[in-house]
Formats: sequence, C-alpha cells, structure tokens
Amino acid sequence: MIVSNEEMMSRLKQVIDPEIGLNIVDLGMIRKLEVNGSNVDVDIALTVKGCPLADTIETDINRVLGELPGVSKVTVKMTSMSKDELNELGSRLQKMRSEQKSVGKAAGLSAGIDKLEKKGIQNIIAVMSGKGGVGKSYVTAMLATGLRREGFEVGILDADITGPSIAKIFGLSGKPFADNVGVIPKETVNGIKVISMNLLLDTPDTPVIWRGPIINGVIRQLFSDVNWGDLHYLLVDLPPGTGDAPLTVFQSLPVDSVVIVTTPQDLSMLIVKKSINMTKQMNVPIAGIVENMSYMKCPHCSKIIRMFQDSDIESVAKSVQINFLGKLPFDPEVNKLADQGKIERYSSLETSELVRKVRNHIMELGGITAKPIAWKRSQDSS
Repeated sequence: MIVSNEEMMSRLKQVIDPEIGLNIVDLGMIRKLEVNGSNVDVDIALTVKGCPLADTIETDINRVLGELPGVSKVTVKMTSMSKDELNELGSRLQKMRSEQKSVGKAAGLSAGIDKLEKKGIQNIIAVMSGKGGVGKSYVTAMLATGLRREGFEVGILDADITGPSIAKIFGLSGKPFADNVGVIPKETVNGIKVISMNLLLDTPDTPVIWRGPIINGVIRQLFSDVNWGDLHYLLVDLPPGTGDAPLTVFQSLPVDSVVIVTTPQDLSMLIVKKSINMTKQMNVPIAGIVENMSYMKCPHCSKIIRMFQDSDIESVAKSVQINFLGKLPFDPEVNKLADQGKIERYSSLETSELVRKVRNHIMELGGITAKPIAWKRSQDSS
C-alpha cells in the first residue's frame, strides 16, 4: 500500500519539538519526505545545532510513520536551520505569542503556560538572584546538602541552561540514562539527584546558544521528563535576573517557595529587589533573603574582614516584608571543594542555620517534611 505525502504530513504533526512545544510541520522543520517502496526517508532541519533532544524527535518520527500500513523502515536525516531560517522562525513565534496574548491560549502554545504536575515531589524551592556572581548555585548546593544530611530525599534541577554549574561542583559527569518512566537523574556521593544541561551535552564546554522559547521548553522538560521518584525537596537553581527562564519556572513549575540570594553591594540589592517584586507578582511565597560573601574570617587570627561595604540587609528585608535568612561568609574552602567536585564535604554553622530556617518556612506553609518510615528503619538497623 502506498502512503500519500498528505497522510504522512498529518501524522508528523503529532511530533512535537520538545524545546519549543510546537509540531515539526508547523515549525517548517521538514526538508524532505520521500517514499521508496516500503521505506520512508525524512530530512529534518533542527532549530539548534547539536540539539541534545534530537533523539526524542527521531524516535517520535519513527513511531508515528512506522505505524502506517506498508511502512517497514523510516530513515531520518538531521541537519540544522540556517541563520536566516532561524530569524524567520523567531519572528513567526513572536507573532504567534502576541496573538496568544490578545485572544487567549492558542493551539500548540499551551506548553509555555500550563502548570506541570508535582508527581512525587513534596516541596519545590527555587533559588533566585537579581544578578550573576552572587553565589546562587553555592546556596542551592548548601540547601540540598544540608537537607540530605538530615535524611530527606533531595533533588536539584539546574535551570541555569546557558551557565550551568551544579554538575561541576558536585563532581558529576556523563550523560544520564532513561527508563520507561523518564530520564534518570545523576546522583551525588550522598544521594542527591541532579539534572543539569551540562550532563546532556557532548562536552561540558559546548556553548548553549538558544533562543528564549527553546530554553523555556528545555526547562519544562528537565522537570517533567525526568524520573525524580519520591522527593521531599526539589531545589531549582534559576538563572540570574527576571527574564524568560525564571518566568517559565514560575509559570510552569508548582514552586512552593523562593530563596533570594544577594551580596553586600548597593548594586546587587538594587537589582535583587526586581526579583523580589517579580516573585510577589507571581504569587509565590518567599522564604527570605540570604546575603552571601558578607565577610571573611582571617585564617590566622579569626578577625572579621569586610570585603565589601557594610550592608543593611536586615533593614532592607524588613522594608520589603520578607524574612532575613542570615549572612554567609566568604570561605576559600568553598572554592577549593567546588573545583574538586566535592562541595558536599563543606559545612558551617551559617549554612546549617540557613537550612533550618528554610525548612521551618516550608513547614509553616504546610509542607510535609517527615522522613519516610522505610528510611528510618534502615537507619535504625545500621
């Protein structure tokens, strides 16, 4: 039986580009579609060169075309869109989203709006900053490590797609595998589950040069397509600022609370207020603000050294009506352990207090944080 091109194109509309959330036909990704007897040849132009999710697209194409009567083999060849084609596609996407705002949810565009299910995750905490370089990933790592030390099941979603660092500081490498439920996250030495863009790239120094809609789709997939299992806490390390990526997290992920990170600088505090206002506008509770690199202790005499100006973080927190979670010192040991991928070895009174305050905040919100019975039994018997 000869299958018509119209029928095959209709079936290919079931294949969704996982990065953008629209089907590959409407995106203009089909370059060639030929039938040679019972064989079908398909040429696809990817929106991203070296797309880490290309295998998903190829699998879906094989599935939808392979189900057609008379088709015994599907061969998929992949290239990349040209710069001009990408610019044209970006313009079309922008127009579609403008129309979406004026008339409501358009077909195929719900991927950027619909809230995803929590599944087996009890509490989702996003870690946010107004600007880069304030130690947001360090704070994420300390929260995850501290909660894990208390026996909770913890995961980290590194949502800083273009500048991921979580995998490096935990010493993780190699691509994760997948089971029939989803991608299996990598686990740290102490059992923290981690998914990061760097774990999906061929090499960790490969630049991620993607447009906003693609990054938004990937963030959703890093949450929904990963088999997190049952977690007490999922920490989401956000990229700095208040752009598309943080907005996607707030719109798509059922975030329970946000931790804001800053440093003792007027510029940092000026920008961090934008993050605070954004979080409030999204109606997401704020656990509080933590000031990182507030001071340094002299390794010889323990004298407090102020690397930046004295801050008034407590008053600022009070003025914007959020909790003050504490000040974290600059400690050269952190940099050393992060470079070695052994950040879990670090601990301090300040980070332990931060974990306690955040955990208490989640409990006040009604979050269930009790350790599983099975975990208690295994600990008692050890």
